[in-house]
Amino acid sequence: MKLFRGRWILLSIALYSSLAFVYSELDGSFHYDKQVYGVTRQNSTMERTWAGSLATYFTSNFAFEINYTHSQNVTTEHENIPVSGTTAVVDSTQNRVINIVYGAGIRWLMTSRQSRIRPHISMGYATQEVESATDYTFRDTDSGTTYPTLTTPVEKQRIKSVFGAFALQVGITQYFAIKGSIQTVFEAFKTEKARDNLKYMVGLTWIF
Repeated sequence: MKLFRGRWILLSIALYSSLAFVYSELDGSFHYDKQVYGVTRQNSTMERTWAGSLATYFTSNFAFEINYTHSQNVTTEHENIPVSGTTAVVDSTQNRVINIVYGAGIRWLMTSRQSRIRPHISMGYATQEVESATDYTFRDTDSGTTYPTLTTPVEKQRIKSVFGAFALQVGITQYFAIKGSIQTVFEAFKTEKARDNLKYMVGLTWIF
């Protein structure tokens, strides 16, 4: 009986190993966006995002995925807003928001690994850590003096969230692929906000 049990354990380990570690994918992606607006194009919004993920397939089409995303959004405005009761104006404001996302979930490969074009969908749990602060620069309209910049205290939020992504890999070699993706992250149980935070990203995948 002990011999049979030992063989069963060895067989189970061998079977699990063959399924649990079929192969892995390490992804890196980047997104950049800048918008300029205002009558004299004096205002701007810049967003920069980079992301990475590791997916280990436990079958030929399903994988456990962990991911990390770092986004920075900077909005700068020059509007000369009067300060009531003084000769000063708010010469410029700059708002900075950093959003860090940690996620873990499931990836579904929608075709064969051997296909040159490979779409996949990812979904799972995520945590967002958001930090924001604003700089205000004041100027006296009579003397032209610019006062020292006033910075608001940093506001921090931690939000339980859900992430989702659709990606398309195009194989360039056996071990590397170009990847384009649409990603979103939103507060848990608020699916109506999924379309409010879409990011279009491009990057590379290493298959090993």
